Amino acid sequence: MTVTSTRQNQPAAPLTQSREIILAVTTLGRGHFIEESDCFGTTFATAAEWLEAHDGEHATRLIRFDLDALHGEDISEAIADAWLDDFDRTPDDEHLLPAFVRTSHAWERWCADFKPPTGDPGQTVPFRQRGHGTLNHRQQFGA
Repeated sequence: MTVTSTRQNQPAAPLTQSREIILAVTTLGRGHFIEESDCFGTTFATAAEWLEAHDGEHATRLIRFDLDALHGEDISEAIADAWLDDFDRTPDDEHLLPAFVRTSHAWERWCADFKPPTGDPGQTVPFRQRGHGTLNHRQQFGA
């Protein structure tokens, strides 16, 4: 299977290589806990493919960690974008989101681009305005 970048029409790198793992950083109480996903040796071509196998429900950040180079990269935004591609609700349903989506810029962009279904008389103000009734974690507590 070849994944092609739409921008450059060249093969895109997969989300994870076989030598990489995904670390899920979870904040509970006052501490941070890191959980290793069970994907070592598995190559995931896209973020959506990774989400089929994992939910990352309690993770606040997702880090792709290369075990050979001992280097990590935060991929929370890419995974959040993929998660929101299948989210068919409204910004009022923020409580249904995993923590890494709720605190992402992808969620803010999704809310800004949200258009209510036509014929919904209860929605007259676009959700891109700050007074839409739901604040995400970043808006409430900062980065």
